[in-house]
Amino acid sequence: MREIMAFAAAAFQLSAAAAGTTCLWKAGDGGVAVYRIPALCTAPNGDLVAVCDARKRHAGDLNSCQPINISARRSADGGKTWTRPVDTWTWKWNDDEQWAASDPSLIVDPAAKKIFLFYNVWECRNRKGVFQFFVQESSDNGGTWSKPRDISKEVAFPEWPFGENCAEKKGAYIFISSGSGIAASDGTLLHTLVRVGHGNALFGSTDHGRTWRAVGKPVANGDECKVVELSDGAWMVNSRWRGGGRQIHVSRDRGATWQSWYDRNLADPQCNAQIMRLGKSLLFTNCNSPKRRARLFLRESFDDGRTWNEGICVQPEGAAYSDMTLLPNGDIGIIYEGAGYKTINFVVVPRSDLASSQR
Repeated sequence: MREIMAFAAAAFQLSAAAAGTTCLWKAGDGGVAVYRIPALCTAPNGDLVAVCDARKRHAGDLNSCQPINISARRSADGGKTWTRPVDTWTWKWNDDEQWAASDPSLIVDPAAKKIFLFYNVWECRNRKGVFQFFVQESSDNGGTWSKPRDISKEVAFPEWPFGENCAEKKGAYIFISSGSGIAASDGTLLHTLVRVGHGNALFGSTDHGRTWRAVGKPVANGDECKVVELSDGAWMVNSRWRGGGRQIHVSRDRGATWQSWYDRNLADPQCNAQIMRLGKSLLFTNCNSPKRRARLFLRESFDDGRTWNEGICVQPEGAAYSDMTLLPNGDIGIIYEGAGYKTINFVVVPRSDLASSQR
């Protein structure tokens, strides 16, 4: 009975948010078969920047060897209206080279007033099986972007087989997680790497993105993941993993050592999610189901992720990858993949709804 009442309350809260849902990308628009893998941030001036994969031919991932662009849109009014999509990365596809990019992610540096856009790149004709990591930056709130820069060697871990042929060496797939990284309280920019089937690692910058480097040591067990700073300054990595829950890693020495555990209270169907700090609490968006990519929820923790409230149902039906950001007015903006990967949607959860979920 308690679960039924909690879900009914969450569904009631959904009505206020769902009324303002906006479709940002739809399958077929612009001659693109599928749009996937969204990321979202609030620019230094308060504008919203959203990015995603524009998968030209089909829904396949980067290693399926197809043309993929990185598409971007902006909003200057809290998500009510959006600019037309533009491509920050455009694939190259001819007899000599076949380049594509995927899994975009964003970090905002409030001190430098810059946005960094990361993605993974695959040249599948001449360097088949080798992922590279690129970054672009914007100093005008996402209006324009620098030329893409390859940082693969900068962030390489000696423990992992960077640059080897993924198709020939089992477990060599290494990539940057999509979604959002963070700017820690000391100004360090932090982001996450994944080695498929093996675990997670961090990379970052202490000079406002002029250089990037591997941080600490990799940790076993984990897939696509996000990093957040806890109230005591420790770093937490929250990762999709097997078994219907989430894998958690915490480091109190800047990634040199890790304490890990499996959180069965955060139901998850092995899907990318997002975690972020909001004042004294943590917010978490994911598909609140151990098996199905559906029931997108926003939940809150008041004890650094040890426990979570029942939260707010953002989308009761099909959903998948999600990201979120704090809007200038204090509300929460959420971007997510819709049912069947046919849309990428934006919705605002009012701060008042979040407060109501605490009772």
